[in-house]
Amino acid sequence: MRAYEKYWRDSASVIVLARNRHNERDNHGYNYKVLVFKRTENTSFLPNHIVFPGGSFDPQDDSTDWLRLFGEQRIPPEALQTVTSVSGPRPHIFRRMEGDQLDRSISVRLCALRECFEELGVLLVANKGPQTGFSVARTDFDVRTWQADVHDGRKAFRQLYEQLHETPDLWGLYEWSTWMTPTHFRRKRFETAFFLAALNEVCPVLPEDYEVQEYMWESPRNLLDAHSEGILWLAPPQSYELHRLSHVHDIDVIVRVAKARKRFGTTPFCPVGFNAADGYIGVLPGDDLYPEQFDFITDNEDMNKYGELTMRELAERARNLHRVEHRGLHQQTHLHNGPSLDGHLHVLGYNEPLSKL
Repeated sequence: MRAYEKYWRDSASVIVLARNRHNERDNHGYNYKVLVFKRTENTSFLPNHIVFPGGSFDPQDDSTDWLRLFGEQRIPPEALQTVTSVSGPRPHIFRRMEGDQLDRSISVRLCALRECFEELGVLLVANKGPQTGFSVARTDFDVRTWQADVHDGRKAFRQLYEQLHETPDLWGLYEWSTWMTPTHFRRKRFETAFFLAALNEVCPVLPEDYEVQEYMWESPRNLLDAHSEGILWLAPPQSYELHRLSHVHDIDVIVRVAKARKRFGTTPFCPVGFNAADGYIGVLPGDDLYPEQFDFITDNEDMNKYGELTMRELAERARNLHRVEHRGLHQQTHLHNGPSLDGHLHVLGYNEPLSKL
């Protein structure tokens, strides 16, 4: 049993970007699209919400059979070390504990890859040619049958790579962020590692019927606008990540940023809530209201402390802001007046140093 398992479950998601055909720019200037889907009413977590592909960690993601596969494919230890050697802050989900068979930087990636295939039929494989930083989606096999067999547990995900003589793309899956469900959601909490993968072209998608109502390839701006207009709903992590991406219009710049920031690690984001006179605030690390030495378990006893103040008045009192103001289901404002954490893209687009990479 992993520490904190009684408080939250581990999960992983992958933000898949794909270059537009002929590298064309859309009406907002983006040369890429993002893959998202709407969950069905059947799903137990975030039904009817727009999400990136992903789901809960499974024992097969931590199987030593993967090490056997890497050995048979003659993947050198040094290649795996480029995935597992990370400096900077390490969220709980990446910390190896007694009983773990694989390094967590590998097993959590395998979880993200498996869920992406189970939900949308997108199989990401390592690029066998020059290492461009982009991943490859393999589609020339019986995707539907394998998807059903893996999803329903008749076959292990590893067996698919074995049959195709492919390697899961651990290297083109960039550690992007980690989000934790706020503590007041006691019944069901997750720590979710988000990865980013980039494709040089939009790939076919085969949605799984039980979990996926519909899928879409859209630009970050179009998704955010649809959220603001009430056409769809984005949970805070999806909204925050799409805002980060929305300020960068070139997929090649995003890949360069993803490759360069690896050495900085990842600070976990667990929003801490405060009620205000005109809405609700979710504060994030670096904000003056964020608790010191937060343990990700203890409820916020000060949640109603500033209930007589407006969100604007609360913001004016703070020197350091990193928060999301919620005025309704589809009305959010991101505030962050400091540098982005861990060398990442800034949610408000203050990315000039990174864009020169």
